[in-house]
Amino acid sequence: MKRKMIQMIQRIGFVAGVVCLMACGGSDDSLPTGEEPDKGEPVPTIAEPVTNLTARETAKANELQLGWKNPSGTAAVEITYVSEVENSTPTTLYARTNGAGSMTYLLKLPTYEIYRIDVVAIDNRGKRSEKTTITGKPAKEDAIDPSVIVDYTLPIADPFVLYHGGKYYAYGTRVNGFEVYISKDLKQWKRNDIKALSPENSWGTRWYWAPEVYYVKSKNLFYMFYSVDEHICVATAISPEGPFVQSIKKPIVENEKGIDTSLFIDDDGTAYLYYVRFTSGNVIWVAEMNDDLQSIKTETLTKCISVESPWEKIQGTIAEGPSLLKRGSTYYLIYSANHYESQDYAVGYATSSSPKGPWKKYTGNPILRRDKPAASGLVGTGHGAPFICADGSYKYIYHAHGSTTSVGPRTSYINDFNFSENGTISISGEAIKPVVVK
Repeated sequence: MKRKMIQMIQRIGFVAGVVCLMACGGSDDSLPTGEEPDKGEPVPTIAEPVTNLTARETAKANELQLGWKNPSGTAAVEITYVSEVENSTPTTLYARTNGAGSMTYLLKLPTYEIYRIDVVAIDNRGKRSEKTTITGKPAKEDAIDPSVIVDYTLPIADPFVLYHGGKYYAYGTRVNGFEVYISKDLKQWKRNDIKALSPENSWGTRWYWAPEVYYVKSKNLFYMFYSVDEHICVATAISPEGPFVQSIKKPIVENEKGIDTSLFIDDDGTAYLYYVRFTSGNVIWVAEMNDDLQSIKTETLTKCISVESPWEKIQGTIAEGPSLLKRGSTYYLIYSANHYESQDYAVGYATSSSPKGPWKKYTGNPILRRDKPAASGLVGTGHGAPFICADGSYKYIYHAHGSTTSVGPRTSYINDFNFSENGTISISGEAIKPVVVK
C-alpha cells in the first residue's frame, strides 16, 4: 500500500511539472537537462514509440534538425545524444509536445562528430515508450551564402596554389594569359580584377598552360613558370597578384618544345626546373637552373619519369604535371599519367635520394584516380600540386572532368595530402569543392 502511494505521488509530481512548463511557456522549449520524470520503480511503457525519426544537417555547423511523429497521449519527449567517439558522455534533455503529430527539434551539438540519438516518448502519467534510435552527422562548417556565389566551381585546370601573407593564391589553365583567385579559407575564392599574366607581357600568343608561382626570398620576387605555345617561359612580379612580366621575351629553351614547368630550390640553394619534353611521348626531365632563374644548364638535363606501368598507359604515352617535395633526405616527385582526356587520368609519385634521381616509383600507384575514395566519383583527376597550408599541413589541388560524359569544363578540387610515418604519400579526405564569390 505504501509503495503504491509513493508511486502515485511521484506521477502526480511529474504531471504537475509538465503542466507548469506548458502553462508558463518561455523561450526555452526544453525541460531542465538531466531532470528525470520518475526516480522510483520502472513504470510500464507506452505501447507506441515515436516514429519517422530523422536527423538532418542544417546550413550551420554542428547542428542537426530532428524530426519525428509522436504517438497519441505524448506530453514530452526525452532526447539523449552521445558522440560515437569512445568514452563520450551522453547528454539528456526534454522537450514539450502537443500530443500526437509531427514535431521538430533543433539539436545544437558541441563538436563535429557522428552522434547516436535516442528519443523516448513520455505520457502525462510519466509512462515511457521504448527508445527510438538514429545516428546523425552535422555539417562541419557553415554553408556559404548562395547570394554571394558567382560560380559553384573553381574553373581552372592544371591548378597550383601558393600560400603567402595569410592568403591562398590559385593559378591555372583557362584563358589566354592567367587569372589569379584569392582565398583565406580554401573554400571561397575571389577572382582578381586584373590578370596575373596578360599575353602582352609574355612571349607567345596561345596555349597558356599550367602556371606555377613561387616566392624566391633571396631575390624578393615572385616567379611564374608556365607553358605557352608549347614552350616553357618564366615571368616575375613583386606581388603574387601580379602583374607578372616576362622581361626577356623568349622561351627558357628556345630550340625545343616543352610544357609543365615546376621549380625546386634545394637546401644548398641549387635551383632545379622539372618539365616535360616530347621525347618518345611526354617524359619528365630535370635540369639545373642558372642563378638568374631565367635559363637552364642544358648539359645537366636528366630524364626522370617516363611511362612504364600499366596504370600509366591506359590512354597515351604521357607522364606530366611534375611537382617536387623534399622530406628529410628523401625527394618526392609527384606526377600525372595518361591523356588528360582519359577518365583514368591519375596521380602517382616516385622517390629518390637525389633531386636528379634515379627515381623509384611507389608500388601503390596511383594514389589518386576515379576509383580511389578521395576522388568521390570524380573522373579525369590529375595534374595538380601539393601546397603548404597556414597550419603547416599539406593539401593537394587538382582538376577533374566537367562530368562523366564531358571533359570540359575542367574544374579544381582540394584534398588532404599526407605523409605516413614510413614516408608513404596518400591523398585522402573529403574533397573541398571551392566556389567563386563576389
